[in-house]
Amino acid sequence: MFAFSTEAILTAAATFLRISCIIALLPLFGEANVPVRVRILLSVALTVGIYPLLPASYEHQLVAALSDVAPLSLLIIREMLIGLVIGYTAKLAFDGIVMAANMVGLQMGFNTGSIFMPDSDEQTNGFSALHRLLIILIFLALNMHHIYIKTIWDSFVVIPIGQALPTGQLQDILLRVSGAVFSTSLQLAAPLLVGLLFSTAAMGLINRAVPQANVFVLSFPTNFFVGLFIYMALLPLLPGWLQSHFSESQRHLLTALVAIGR
Repeated sequence: MFAFSTEAILTAAATFLRISCIIALLPLFGEANVPVRVRILLSVALTVGIYPLLPASYEHQLVAALSDVAPLSLLIIREMLIGLVIGYTAKLAFDGIVMAANMVGLQMGFNTGSIFMPDSDEQTNGFSALHRLLIILIFLALNMHHIYIKTIWDSFVVIPIGQALPTGQLQDILLRVSGAVFSTSLQLAAPLLVGLLFSTAAMGLINRAVPQANVFVLSFPTNFFVGLFIYMALLPLLPGWLQSHFSESQRHLLTALVAIGR
């Protein structure tokens, strides 16, 4: 139950602020096609669920924030920092997967006709759109979105409200996580890129053996079918790889939380 004291209201407001900042950047939940009202209601629902579980000592620690504008502003900045770091780290886990699809789609020739994706608010090729939808379906089917919901609660366990204090380790962690986007995309796209490399080499040999053949025109359907065949062959392995990938993302989130907390 909510106790309508000044400290309780401040605690609930700080809890809502942290959660709303996390939701604003989370993949799927914070996408442009998700209405703002839905994001606000989701943040309110999580706040109502988490607030009764918070220790009563949190309210006493926030009494000093009511004394002046400066402590209150510092409290707001700290809670926003926690939310932005968690949301940014979680978003990178999806960006690496989408980057891999963009790399493969470019080699397959899909970039000649881009489409507009409402959920990403940008233009992308058809292969990337298909890959993104499959990732979302697998992600939700395996309940991997629970990782982010659990991380929201873990943030309050590791970092009490108003106790965030970034250290030098946070910068190193964010740089390491940002660099992991490229390794993730290469790891996911490598089998298809190798297959397309052999396909391109075969087209080059055909051009040398049969100069009359229009290899430029033949390369488009050849790369399309070779890339799609390899992708469909590797699709059964994708759920297991995603579980490992998002488990690693969860470890990155917890490491970032420890770097922020005192």
